Amino acid sequence: MREAWKYVRLCVMAAAILLLLGVGADAQAAAPAQVQGLQQVSSSTSSVKVKWDALIADGIRYKVELSEDIMFSGGKTEERSNTESNFYGLSSGKSYFVRVTAFSRENGEERYGTPSRPLEVVTAPERSNKQNLRQTAATKTSITVKWESNPGANAYRLEYFKIGDNGNRKVVPLGNVLTYTASNLSKDAEYAFYVYAERKSTSGYQATNDLGNSVTGCPVLPGKVEGLTPSFSSPTTMYLDLSWDRRNAADGYQYEIYSIAGKKAKKLISDKKGYNGSMESVSSTKLVKPQFLKVRIRAYVVLGTVTKYGAWSGWKYISKQPEIKISNVRGGQRISWKKVGGADSYTLYISSKRENGYKKVKTLAKNSLTVKKYGRSALKSGKTYYYTVVANKKIGRKTYKGSKTHCYSRVYYK
Repeated sequence: MREAWKYVRLCVMAAAILLLLGVGADAQAAAPAQVQGLQQVSSSTSSVKVKWDALIADGIRYKVELSEDIMFSGGKTEERSNTESNFYGLSSGKSYFVRVTAFSRENGEERYGTPSRPLEVVTAPERSNKQNLRQTAATKTSITVKWESNPGANAYRLEYFKIGDNGNRKVVPLGNVLTYTASNLSKDAEYAFYVYAERKSTSGYQATNDLGNSVTGCPVLPGKVEGLTPSFSSPTTMYLDLSWDRRNAADGYQYEIYSIAGKKAKKLISDKKGYNGSMESVSSTKLVKPQFLKVRIRAYVVLGTVTKYGAWSGWKYISKQPEIKISNVRGGQRISWKKVGGADSYTLYISSKRENGYKKVKTLAKNSLTVKKYGRSALKSGKTYYYTVVANKKIGRKTYKGSKTHCYSRVYYK
């Protein structure tokens, strides 16, 4: 009986040894694990590069497949001993699929693991010469640009910066859109925009063509023009001189000139000047007549075929200085002048010098006055006196004065 149990124990031990040897043989012959970490790392218009995580095992190699369809019914196949692969000669702006399978060779036999999950890879689109990047809208702090679709692109990268501040460039990744509004921009400034065509894969990789299209000199909508100053150089001129504070982002200016000589304001001149200056001399026969005028100006920008205007400046009021006639009369000099259309009153000044020393004589509604004194003293026979008249116009609670550029003189004789 004891001999029988000894035999049984030997049989069990033998079976256990055989089982262990079988498991070891199977483990040695097991296929490699599935490749992980497959990702696209670079691209051009005709190539892609991928890499993946290495498998820690002896003698591992990798079969890398690229195909136009996810079923891998055809395409390119490469064998690699390292963990990266490049494919060349591809079409631009296109999606492909890549998968990697680890395998080992032993005694002439190849054992393949499970293929990795397919990865969509993308090539960069070609640069389109018909993208037509352009500005389409603006506010005082925003600019909208638009472009045409780029063949092969399903995403875009936009970059922009303020002219003169290239170092502060903003980069905006965009999806498959064809317009963008840049906001919070500097007032009264111009910007440059660049758009780059991209193809984006489902994994988020973006193949970008670094040869973008650009448009420069894109202005925000000009702000309200300040510093408008109208003036007449002489009582007889037909030129109204305008000056203002230049707006940096303007393509030009529009001005309007109204006569306020009657009960209702009458538009005399409305014109545009397509240059970004700070002065203009307006000539018209409508300006010959002495009259009170009101003037305003606004800046504008041209966006393609559309003109966009900034806010109007405040109204400025001006009139010519009236021409004066002087005649000697008993006890003084009689001063008369042409009426100024729309004037409510006139202020007459006198001086014994041409350049300075003018003293107010009187403000009156009529257009003539006999002057008998210079200050507190009577006029002196044989002395020359100088006169100038300013027209006044009351609008609301404020009184506006016309030009005062010339004086008229005559020697007084008793």
